[in-house]
Amino acid sequence: MKWLPQRKRVQKSKQRRSQWVTPWSAVCLLACGVVLGMPGPGVESQAPPGARRGRPTAPPPPVEKSPGVDAYRYSAQARRDPLAPLLVDLPPDTLQPRPRNQDRPLGPLERFDLAALKLVGIVSEVQKRTGLIKGPDGKSYFALLETYMGKYGGKVIAIESDHLIIEEEYINAENKVVPKTLTIPLRRKDKKEG
Repeated sequence: MKWLPQRKRVQKSKQRRSQWVTPWSAVCLLACGVVLGMPGPGVESQAPPGARRGRPTAPPPPVEKSPGVDAYRYSAQARRDPLAPLLVDLPPDTLQPRPRNQDRPLGPLERFDLAALKLVGIVSEVQKRTGLIKGPDGKSYFALLETYMGKYGGKVIAIESDHLIIEEEYINAENKVVPKTLTIPLRRKDKKEG
């Protein structure tokens, strides 16, 4: 029975040898060789070590210019800058009020700023509504549709049951007319006026 333990030892040694020859171990050996700079089988370097590249003895031939290259000139007249952004975000403070039409006479509500005007009532008739406006001078004024109000020529475009909608026109940096809508709410009696 002595031969039984000896046979186990032989089988274990065969197993150890077969463990070293696995695909994983071959990949590890190849990776170590690449990291250390040793060429693997079938890999040749481009030039033998110590070989120098020769310098060119003659200058390169001159490049010939085509006959039409010097004649072309780019003219940027009436064209936009290709590097300028297409959409420009302008801050709201660059808006300027549109100048008032001098042919139209100045209305009584155009003497005051819109913030100083108060809507104190709305009179409803069958087909139309009329807003009752109190000015800073203490007088009351009626506002119909298309009545001009405020220093910047705002026009009443709608009269609702609890507010007036006014549209003012401004000019932006690109000289385009931009409408701006403002609302004057109705002041209720239950709120104290200051």
